[in-house]
Amino acid sequence: MPLTNNSQAPFETLEIVTCSLPNNLADTMSNSTANSTLLAPENMPDESNQFVPEKWFTDQLQAYKYHTTEIDVLKNYHDKRLTATEAAYLFTRPLTIEPTSDHRRSLMRNELHIVMSLLVCALCEWPLARTPDLIDFLQAFESLQDGPHESMVHGNKGLEWKDLPYLDPIWRNDYCWEVPGCVAEIYYQHPERRNHEIAQYLKKQDVWAQLVAAGFFTSTDAYLRVLWALEQRPELNDTMHLYDRIIPELHVPAAASWIRTMGRTFYEDAINGKMLDNFAMLKPPSPKMALKCDHMCKDRWAFWEKRFTEFANGAGGEDELTKKEAKAAVEHMQAVVKAWEMENESIAG
Repeated sequence: MPLTNNSQAPFETLEIVTCSLPNNLADTMSNSTANSTLLAPENMPDESNQFVPEKWFTDQLQAYKYHTTEIDVLKNYHDKRLTATEAAYLFTRPLTIEPTSDHRRSLMRNELHIVMSLLVCALCEWPLARTPDLIDFLQAFESLQDGPHESMVHGNKGLEWKDLPYLDPIWRNDYCWEVPGCVAEIYYQHPERRNHEIAQYLKKQDVWAQLVAAGFFTSTDAYLRVLWALEQRPELNDTMHLYDRIIPELHVPAAASWIRTMGRTFYEDAINGKMLDNFAMLKPPSPKMALKCDHMCKDRWAFWEKRFTEFANGAGGEDELTKKEAKAAVEHMQAVVKAWEMENESIAG
C-alpha cells in the first residue's frame, strides 16, 4: 500500500467520526498482546503466517529509494537478525544524523512522516501473527535518547524518537479513518469485495486494540468502539444515515477484538466505577443509546455481555463470523470475571 502524507495534526475528536472522504490476545486475564484469534473470512490471507512476502519489501524499496536503510532494517528485524532494540536504533539513524546538502536537496517531503508511515503500513499489512513483534519494535523507541534532525522535519522542532512522533495522526487519519458504514458502502456497491473489505477492517481493529493495550493510545479508543457497537439502539438503524448505523458484521467482531484484548481493563474499570466523561454520546444521555449512565460499572459490563449473547444467538440474522466472534467475546468476558474473583478470593484468604 502506498504511504500517504495527509496527517498534519494529532487527531483529537472523541466523537464517532463520519466519513467525508471519497468512497474509494488476548489478555489471558491480562492486557497481553501476545495472541490474536480473529476469525478471518474464507479465502483471505492467513493471518497466522509468520512471514511477510518479499514483494512487500521490494515494493517499499522501489517507492522510497531514499529510505533503503530503514526498509532494510525492517527486513532484518522481520527475519530475526536484529533485536527490537537494535532495530529501533538502526532504523532511526538516517534521520537522526544531519544529512549532506546534496541529500537534503533531494528530500522534498517530510521524511519523518514517511518513515513513520512505513511503520504504520507494516502494522496494517504484516500478518497479525507478527503484530506483537512490531509492538516490541515500537516499544524499543522508548529507550532512544535523541530525535530526528530538525532538517528532516517540517514545522515541528525538538521532536524525540521516544515519543513516536506522528504515529497517532498517521494511524487515525491515513490508515484507520473509516467508520463501518464507509466500509459497508464499498461492498454494498461491489459485493465481490465483501470478504476482503471486512477482513481488512477487522484486522485494523485487532491491531488497534493491541496498540491500546500496549499503551500507545488511550483506552478512550477502546470504549468508543465498544459503546457504539453494543449500546446504540439497533431499532433506530433504519432511521440513520449508513455511516451512523450498526453494521453487525463489522461492529460486532471489532468490539469482540477490543474485549479480547482490553477485557481485563474494562472489568477493572467497572469495579472501580471509572467515569466515561470524554464521550459526547453519553452527555447528556442520547436517545440513540440504550444506557443512560456516564461511568463504567458492572451493570454496563453485564449489558455488554447480554448484547454479545444476542448477536451470538443470531437474533438479528447475523452471519456465522459475527456469531462466532460474539460467542468468543461472551466466553472471554466470563473468563475475566472468573479470574478476577479467584484472584481476589486468594488475596482475601
